[in-house]
Amino acid sequence: KDLAEGLGLATFYSHELMEHVPERDSKRYGDGTFGAIMLAKVICVHLVNDLGYDLLFQDVDISWYKNPFDFFHSAENSGFDMYFQDDGNRQQRFAPYSANSGFYFVRSNDRSKVLFRSMMYAGDLIFAARSHQQVLIQLLSEHNSLSGLRVKVLSRDDSEFPSGFHYNMRKDYMKQMVRGDKTPYM
Repeated sequence: KDLAEGLGLATFYSHELMEHVPERDSKRYGDGTFGAIMLAKVICVHLVNDLGYDLLFQDVDISWYKNPFDFFHSAENSGFDMYFQDDGNRQQRFAPYSANSGFYFVRSNDRSKVLFRSMMYAGDLIFAARSHQQVLIQLLSEHNSLSGLRVKVLSRDDSEFPSGFHYNMRKDYMKQMVRGDKTPYM
């Protein structure tokens, strides 16, 4: 909170909501500390969405080259409730969407509010699955069927929103980006 406010950012902190979020690093993927941090991500998104704001959630390792809201608020991209970066991971547990829970845009509406309320109720599943990404993808599919939630996963073949997949598997793309032949949003 002090760091964000020192940078001139507006902040909100609720001791009651966040007192159980660990201040230390997790020792390994999926441990109790990791699970508590994943649940904190869900709480933050739920609160902002429930207040009626569209939001862009991203992990801290993302840098912007262009304003992503130009893309998400454009007329041709207004048809979806949520946009996700493609995770690149094709494990069964991330099917059918392979959506990256470290980068997504949410339009605040009744469908997205019900989804994130469901995520809050699924806290036990986040700890059991050791992944909020897995639970989120399952709920995306469920809410697509139940309420018509419109979800778009940006193609990993599209160069506008590259991911770790591009960095690790598409060296040709990364070289084009460094040369300036490609100018992605991030």
